[in-house]
Amino acid sequence: MTPLRIAAIALPLIFVGCDEQPAPAAKAEPAAKAAPAANAAAEPRAHGDDAKSPANPHGDAKAPTDPHAGPMAGGTPAAPKGPPRDITPSGELRTEKAAELSFGVPSEWETLAVKSPMRVAQFVVPGPGGDAEMVVFRFAGGAGGIDANIARWKGQFVAPEGKTVDDLTKTTNFEAGALKVTLVDISGRYNAPAMPGGPEMVDATDQRMIAAIIEGAGDPFFFKLLGAEKTIALWAKPFEDGLRAAKTG
Repeated sequence: MTPLRIAAIALPLIFVGCDEQPAPAAKAEPAAKAAPAANAAAEPRAHGDDAKSPANPHGDAKAPTDPHAGPMAGGTPAAPKGPPRDITPSGELRTEKAAELSFGVPSEWETLAVKSPMRVAQFVVPGPGGDAEMVVFRFAGGAGGIDANIARWKGQFVAPEGKTVDDLTKTTNFEAGALKVTLVDISGRYNAPAMPGGPEMVDATDQRMIAAIIEGAGDPFFFKLLGAEKTIALWAKPFEDGLRAAKTG
């Protein structure tokens, strides 16, 4: 076979080889770009908390970005609930700190390690209704006004027939030194997402939340004590006493 005929046959083979090589790369590139998009979509579900807008992570049980939406708010699973325990409060408070804020908690409460950047302190609260939880939150730049946060917390409760959530809510104000404290006490049926932004809901009767907003130390601190009414009733006064002992420094 002459050199010209060999070249004529080889030339199409060279062009076929060039067309096939880029094909795998062209198919692989969209897949590589798609991965970050999938991760980005998952991010809000992993880190979202309770609020009506993405910038405000408080109390609206229906919003995916609210850290107070449920017992696992702030992207951190709640500690396993312990069984009902008969406990007589000793009346003794120990000092705990959240950032620059000091406050008192009953000596019977268990301090937990904080695993979410939105939580600055976390405790297991034992009692006759089973374990409850108390969490302290703080958000850079604040997280809405007092009225907005109270409205969001109310939105996590369902009033019985013939009553309104306002009938279930008691709000008081006091000062702890130079700090201003707003205390909100709500009892009844608790209904909120188990995980912020997740489909699973917590729907529990005979629940109680005592929440507080402490102002006067830069960005406000948000305290949230939540659990069975029997357990929260046992600690309502010691919890308030600990807030009245709050101070900075």
